[in-house]
Amino acid sequence: MKRIVTLLSLLFITTAIFAQRGKVTSALGYKESGELAKAYEVIQEALDPNNEKAEKSLTWPRAWQVKGEILQEIFRTGKKGIVEEPLFEALEAYQQAIKIDADNKFGKSLMVDLTFLQTDFSNYAITAYEAERFDVALKCFESFMLISNIPVMNTTSGEVVDTAIIYNAGLAAYKAENWDKAIQYFKKSSDNEYNGPVSSYYAFKAMEEKGDTVSAIAYLKESFEKYPDNETLIVELINYYIAAGKPNDAISYLDLAISKQPDNVSYYTAKGQTLERLGREDEAIEQYKQAIDKDKSQYTSYYNLGVIYYNRGVNSLNEANQLPPSATKEFDELNEKGNDNMRKALPYIEKSFELDSTEVAIMESLKQIYYRLKMIDKYNEINTKMQNLK
Repeated sequence: MKRIVTLLSLLFITTAIFAQRGKVTSALGYKESGELAKAYEVIQEALDPNNEKAEKSLTWPRAWQVKGEILQEIFRTGKKGIVEEPLFEALEAYQQAIKIDADNKFGKSLMVDLTFLQTDFSNYAITAYEAERFDVALKCFESFMLISNIPVMNTTSGEVVDTAIIYNAGLAAYKAENWDKAIQYFKKSSDNEYNGPVSSYYAFKAMEEKGDTVSAIAYLKESFEKYPDNETLIVELINYYIAAGKPNDAISYLDLAISKQPDNVSYYTAKGQTLERLGREDEAIEQYKQAIDKDKSQYTSYYNLGVIYYNRGVNSLNEANQLPPSATKEFDELNEKGNDNMRKALPYIEKSFELDSTEVAIMESLKQIYYRLKMIDKYNEINTKMQNLK
């Protein structure tokens, strides 16, 4: 009698196991026939921890693998209303399958599933990025990297490093304003020599955005030492020192930039502006003249050069007006000195106006010079143009 009871018990257990595995098979069948909502419903029942009958399927790797396959199919077909983020749930299912697959019985087939899952994540990342769902794109790239280092995928002792994916994760994190992750991935991308200068630049900008100025400038200097020929990094250093009120440091980097790119006009102009801040006007004039020699199509250098002479003229005229009526000789000398500087300024400011006839500041300067030098026709002409702008 005891033996009969034992046999009946075994029969009951076996039947329960096959009943639950049958649900997994049914779910797979629904998937193959395109009934994905039903397939997901059945596999969820088979893996419901609150369902006593699901106890055996919960510890069966194949059940979790089938769930992952169903979820991938839901993503690929674009079926809505079944599950919100099928790919991320699929990855969780495969991870659970690997966790309970102690004998690695399903290792090869899981490796195939995960390989296709990486492709799905890559495609979804692009779609999400283009839709400006940057946080989702970031999660896709991170999931891609995670899969690469799951034991069934990575049989080496070291980490699998996909530099392109790391860089793209950095871009997605930056766009998502996740500064910590942007810094993490761009630094890693730079460390692995992938788009090194660009990766370093974005890591620096993420530090700036985070508000960590000390780390940002330290990293910028370190990056510049690593990529000394990169124009973007030099410009960032120059801008930083100018903004920080350290013009001498800015000039040092400008000189370095000029030595590397002697035909880059913007460096000469920037150096001229920085020298002006230091009161070194004669040196600034030389920089602007060099910029003009390099490129005669940029109005900024002409205008800045003209303004130096213009301001000198104004200062002399103001100084003359402060003299007592008895100082006739000194008045005449300062007056002539002022007019002479106005005459020096005129051709440069006229040239800048020729290159950009919309800039009000240029027109105002010309108006004042024409009035001072008694060039009435020119004065009336420029005054009319300014009136027409109002």
